[in-house]
Amino acid sequence: MIIKNILTKIKIHPSTYFFLVLAILTGNFMSIILISILLLGHECGHFLTAYFLKWDTDKIVFYPFGGIAKFKNDINTPLKEEILVLIMGPISQIILYLLLTKLPLSPLHLSLLTTIHYNVLFFNLLPLYPLDGGRILQCFSCYFFPYKKSFKMIYILSFFLLGIFFILFMQTKHLNFLLLFFFLSLKLFQEKKKIKYYLERFFLERYLKKYPFKRRKIIQKEEEFMRDCEHLIKVGNRYLKEKEYLKRKYEQGYGI
Repeated sequence: MIIKNILTKIKIHPSTYFFLVLAILTGNFMSIILISILLLGHECGHFLTAYFLKWDTDKIVFYPFGGIAKFKNDINTPLKEEILVLIMGPISQIILYLLLTKLPLSPLHLSLLTTIHYNVLFFNLLPLYPLDGGRILQCFSCYFFPYKKSFKMIYILSFFLLGIFFILFMQTKHLNFLLLFFFLSLKLFQEKKKIKYYLERFFLERYLKKYPFKRRKIIQKEEEFMRDCEHLIKVGNRYLKEKEYLKRKYEQGYGI
């Protein structure tokens, strides 16, 4: 039942077919097969963990240089759940790799598998948004910094790392670096444009739903709202409960 559910939600981005044909024509078909198997195991790790946590799973999309498991869960989902979903992707890939090494592969194919596995694993764990490493870092930063500030920090770091990628491309002039730089830059700019949407959804979820937050914090403005934390907002000499403040914000247009 779970396998059937996963198969029905796997989608392939149209650009992937072009790179598949290119790989066949250039004799890199085996590399594509191994990458696809490892990526499928990686994304299934995310997907299955989210499934068992009863998240609203959406789909798994495969791109030329990676994949992404998409969900319809709340932004205010507990941080520990989101971190678990994120880290289970790399862990599942490692487990799958170890299982594949037990197969009777030729030395050449085993070497190719190992190279691909470590390249995919370490690249995906780079602290660069929207890769797993960047998302994990952003989640951990939410324990210490406001939700909005955590995005600003990870975007600055991501653009800095993309600059390093561009310098590496200029030195090596390897086509793969250029394609990765272009793809990651595009995804990062797309995500940056959504920040206002994420923030508005973050507040709206808190207004419409009740979350069992254990942490409490006194703040003075909206920009200080944190995940996994309920707030008491200081307005002049008064303190407003979070629900009361958000009710005024959405019903009366009141805000700080």
